[in-house]
Amino acid sequence: MEKCDFPENAPVTGEERVTYRSVLANREFSAILGSQALSILGDQIARIAIALLVFQRTGSAFAASATFAISYLTYLVGGPLLSALSDRYSRRTVMVVSDLGRAAAVAVLALAHLPIAGVFAVIAVAAAFAPAFDSARAATLPDLLPGESYVRGNALCNLVFQGAMVAGFLAGGGLVAGTSTRQALLLDAGTFLVSAGAMLGMLTSRPAASSPANTSLLRDTVEGMRVVFRDAQLRRLLGFALLSAAAVSAPESLAVPVASGLGGGAVAAGLLTASIPTGFILASFLVLRLPPERRTALLPGLLTLSVVPLMLTPFLPTVAGTALLWMLSGLGSSLQLVASSAYVSAAPAHVRARAYGLASTSLMAVQGLAQLASGLLATAGSKGTGPGWSVAAVALVILCLVPLIGRSGRFLHPSVQDISESVR
Repeated sequence: MEKCDFPENAPVTGEERVTYRSVLANREFSAILGSQALSILGDQIARIAIALLVFQRTGSAFAASATFAISYLTYLVGGPLLSALSDRYSRRTVMVVSDLGRAAAVAVLALAHLPIAGVFAVIAVAAAFAPAFDSARAATLPDLLPGESYVRGNALCNLVFQGAMVAGFLAGGGLVAGTSTRQALLLDAGTFLVSAGAMLGMLTSRPAASSPANTSLLRDTVEGMRVVFRDAQLRRLLGFALLSAAAVSAPESLAVPVASGLGGGAVAAGLLTASIPTGFILASFLVLRLPPERRTALLPGLLTLSVVPLMLTPFLPTVAGTALLWMLSGLGSSLQLVASSAYVSAAPAHVRARAYGLASTSLMAVQGLAQLASGLLATAGSKGTGPGWSVAAVALVILCLVPLIGRSGRFLHPSVQDISESVR
């Protein structure tokens, strides 16, 4: 998400040098960060527990995989609409209510013996609280961390998200095996209760960004979309993020068949899956050492880096070589750190949560489409060649779409201020 001359807050002077320690010293931000880490960790454990529960009761691999997919589908359906709640009401209240709602839903899964249809329904209910919480959290951070502090804080949130997901998946199987599905789900419900308590006890309640009166939730959502789509800067920042996310989603979804085609097994698949987030984490420390104006200028290059190495996937005969190639792509995907912070900062405050909800929903959509497309292409090839060539094909298509981002910024559009006045 970027415009090369984007005024990403104020330049950092020698007296204003921001460190991770100084960001973590902000009590409210630390509460949000800790709650996010705990909730994500519990969520990943619960995902494995629910998938195992469904698989044990149905014997269906498709049903087990659907327990993961339904949360994404719920986000796609309700993301933009439910995100508007975070602009209409106090964002702390939205986060607390969302956490309590998810705790109750997960507790029902743990304590009630539901039919399979009921399990999926409760999963959908729990997932429906996520868009409002995520949007409220993202929209609150710029209020807590001004200027360069926000960029550092946003980076920490991304790193915590990646790390908690990996740790949760690694720990989930062993925890469920050592205890029970019910106990794992109750643990997840407990993480949401702790998160809600932290929000209430450590986060200041701020007034709503806009008034809920006189307009419907749907109209608020449409107006938030209008702000994004009519502003070239926001559109362009979102375009960078979407194309990079689509590119790296294809190899992650095909790590197992690619590893198999290279003669590897589960360990090789794990190495390939970990290579992209590893590159992301490594690059994040390097990118954030640059001043803001140089970071935003890197976006076109980072997008190219996240796409081009994947086009060489079918030409490397070893797991190690492919993992290194994918790690290079992960380095490029660090553009998400720059694009996301610039996008949220550039969005007008009264529609910031809706703008974030649109972006996160769009990211989920393009990742799902890229994974679907790569999977369909992989089935058209023979074992050992199909998966690698499908990764390359998706990357090539995305590379062809890159010029559209630059073209979208050449037209004159009303300023964000003009638009914000028109939608009030």
